[in-house]
Amino acid sequence: MDTFGQRLKLLRNEKQLTGSELGKLLNVTKVAVSKWETNDRFPDKDVLIKLADTFDVTIDWLLCRTDIKTALVINDRVDGKNIELHVERDAYPDGLTHEEVLEILGKVKKLQDAGFDLINKEEK
Repeated sequence: MDTFGQRLKLLRNEKQLTGSELGKLLNVTKVAVSKWETNDRFPDKDVLIKLADTFDVTIDWLLCRTDIKTALVINDRVDGKNIELHVERDAYPDGLTHEEVLEILGKVKKLQDAGFDLINKEEK
């Protein structure tokens, strides 16, 4: 399983940035970047947001909540069951907006009609 540090290092290497160069972009030291990549420390909320924006990934992916770099994770409860959706932020089924996805979470049939594949987490 990936860690935050592994994913950050992957992104940095994909952009061919040194730890020092990434540190300058984020206004932190190269030591801070190194500690994040080795999971010795964790960035604060503002830096986490800047990392996601810099590398065009979601915070959910950085935090290892999903394996899709541009996916948002939405959790809710429907009919007494926990539902977790991994939805690509720019590719909702049938052109739905984020607000529309949240609106239909309470209606399982509409989720299925919209193209979502519902998976029972307990069966994984």
